[in-house]
Amino acid sequence: MFGLVDGNNFYASCERVFQPKLIGKPVVVLSNNDGCAIARSQEAKDLGIRMGHPYFQLRETHPQVWVRSSNYPLYQDMMHRVTAIIRRYFPDQEIYSIDECFCDLRGYDLLQPQSLAIRLRAEILRCTGIPVCIGVARTKTLAKIANRLAKKKAPDGVWFLDSDESEASALSGTDIGDVWGIGRRYAARLTAMGICDALAFARLPADWVQKEMTIVGLRLWKELNGQPCIPMEYTRAAKKGIGTSRSFGTPQTELPVLQEALATYIALAAAKLRGQQSVCARIQGHAHTSGFIKSEDQVYITREIKLPTPTSNTGELIKIGAWILRKIFKPGYRYQKVGVQLGDIRPESQVQQALFDPLAERRGKRAKAMAALDQINQRHGRDTVRLAVTGREQQWTMKQQFRSSRYTTSWSDVIKVRAK
Repeated sequence: MFGLVDGNNFYASCERVFQPKLIGKPVVVLSNNDGCAIARSQEAKDLGIRMGHPYFQLRETHPQVWVRSSNYPLYQDMMHRVTAIIRRYFPDQEIYSIDECFCDLRGYDLLQPQSLAIRLRAEILRCTGIPVCIGVARTKTLAKIANRLAKKKAPDGVWFLDSDESEASALSGTDIGDVWGIGRRYAARLTAMGICDALAFARLPADWVQKEMTIVGLRLWKELNGQPCIPMEYTRAAKKGIGTSRSFGTPQTELPVLQEALATYIALAAAKLRGQQSVCARIQGHAHTSGFIKSEDQVYITREIKLPTPTSNTGELIKIGAWILRKIFKPGYRYQKVGVQLGDIRPESQVQQALFDPLAERRGKRAKAMAALDQINQRHGRDTVRLAVTGREQQWTMKQQFRSSRYTTSWSDVIKVRAK
């Protein structure tokens, strides 16, 4: 058996934990630069607010909605707390996304996994304030379906598919487009053929599924028929490409501002690189204007550099990024976004030193310095220690007019309780 623990309206729920006044109110969390809705409380959904709803329309049509800017450090930390509780009940887990966690329940048959799931849900709510729903079934795909039913129909937030009859009932009530792994194109094609729900798809001949939807479709078909085919990923595979980019709060025209922003994003990408014990051999810097202005005012600039010696050193990568921008910068344009992409990533244990590497003697010391920087930032919060070139004021950062405090990841934002 497999379980899926999914946070209910997770971003909005995280905001409510530290702002009880939002409980029972329509809450919307906005995208970067406060552009559009990316998360909604149930009350906001009931008002007809859709995903991607532009904020400039929202403030006119729904003035009663409480709006918050996205606060990812808070959301990530809250999910870490949730998964730590889950681990005490079900140690074998896969963090699928910021608000979803798969659990391997094989071997728990004698421990009544349904009652364990009910207790787990109650403890998560008590310890973190985050409401979750849990779906339990024979495969990960069926657990996804069970989780949807838990949100819609289960008073205790847990749905258990424990028989052929319960699975068939769940599949018949699931639209084919809502099945995990069925994309829009396949959903439209299957619907046109009269295959409108998951049960109809599960009853198709296996040979037809493999012929028309390849081995990926056959794997999904087997999952819906109770045959586990999607393995648990207990550790995430190292990324083959790491990119970081953000839109500016207001368009920028000066090269030093673009270089400061790019340096900041390179520092973030390099920290991710070191976090998976990897190095990169290619770095690409890019910047562009808005796509919503006149074509003659638009520009996209980019260049990629191959490194003679792969590295994860923030200082080296920032120096190269600054050189890239100096070479490709075109004055006179209003740049909306800048970013970096690290490529040709490989394990740091597989680095072959260049024969004429001028930094060969200093690489060991620089690696120790980066390790110390990462350790301090992990313990005391991101950017506790950073390179001066990333700037201090950073007036170019994206709009976050409605961002709540980082209650759990910044000492200055921790809630203070004073005794009377």
